[in-house]
Amino acid sequence: MKLNLGSLAFGFFLENGTGTPAWGTELGQSRPDYKFIVDGCEEILIGMLYNSVNLRYVTLPLGKGGHVDVASNFDECQLTAMFDKVYINDIKIPYPFLMVLIRELSMSHTGRRTIKYSDKISYNQKGRIISNQSFFRIARNKLGLSQEACWFIYEVNVRNQDELRFKAIIVNKDFSEYYSDSVDRKESWTSLIP
Repeated sequence: MKLNLGSLAFGFFLENGTGTPAWGTELGQSRPDYKFIVDGCEEILIGMLYNSVNLRYVTLPLGKGGHVDVASNFDECQLTAMFDKVYINDIKIPYPFLMVLIRELSMSHTGRRTIKYSDKISYNQKGRIISNQSFFRIARNKLGLSQEACWFIYEVNVRNQDELRFKAIIVNKDFSEYYSDSVDRKESWTSLIP
């Protein structure tokens, strides 16, 4: 499944506008029903169901200001999943990754489903703490990237129901990149995707 460009990206700055990732991809845009129309979303949803974890053990930011709370306290949260077998560009990352299925309740998009994968999502049960922030730190190390590296993930797929496979582009493995605005960044990054 293709991700929204820039929704899972690191190490870049925009001279004009904001560069804050949305940390999510919508599964459909057709009002009023918002059916699942994004190619590949079925395998993601099946994988999430297969790897589901209890909403009570997952925290994430939602709403204005990104208030962090337990997923079960948000009416929007429908499904949380933790994948133990995760790969980026066929390199195994030895740490789990968390994803959350959200059903939007906003007046403008009521019913639209979005897969969220924020770096602030975490899992905590009986002292076992897993966080996407730790995943990205470990992934950088495993991929040989510096903390300032510019890279982005543009696609996610599920294999055998339990393997999460990301496709990423390393723009600059050592340093951050600067773009005049989001249009400049989009043009640059789009040209790098095979």
